[in-house]
Amino acid sequence: MKTFSDRLKHARLLRGHTQKALARLVRISQSAIGSYESGLRHSSRSARKLAQVLKIEVEWLETGKGPMELPLEAYDLSNTLPVSGVSDAAPRPGGRPRPQAPWPYPNISPSQFESLTADERAMLEALTQTFIETTLLRRGVKPRGRKIG
Repeated sequence: MKTFSDRLKHARLLRGHTQKALARLVRISQSAIGSYESGLRHSSRSARKLAQVLKIEVEWLETGKGPMELPLEAYDLSNTLPVSGVSDAAPRPGGRPRPQAPWPYPNISPSQFESLTADERAMLEALTQTFIETTLLRRGVKPRGRKIG
């Protein structure tokens, strides 16, 4: 993606936001988001806040250089790990909380997942884990094992 407008629209759609919803989260007008995406405004004084809300690297948004996604250690993954024996995530410098990892499924909403029972979620996790391991084995990649207990 060559332009700020392309990168902004790509990240917004990837995260499942409408222009209106993103504007509300960033506290700018929907027309400002539309102007950035259409290229009428070429750069954004709001780029840092847009990147923060979209959970992407600000440098990628502004210039297209570097990775789009934040490095894994920048995400708070504490809510994805078993509760027992897991310490709290280390605070970031400056005391700002880490952003939550982005939802990986564009066609399944978090609320749909949350509506499943605990047993259904466990089954879905087991199916997903088996699928990933099988896919990696087919590619000749040794899957990383899970630590249990």
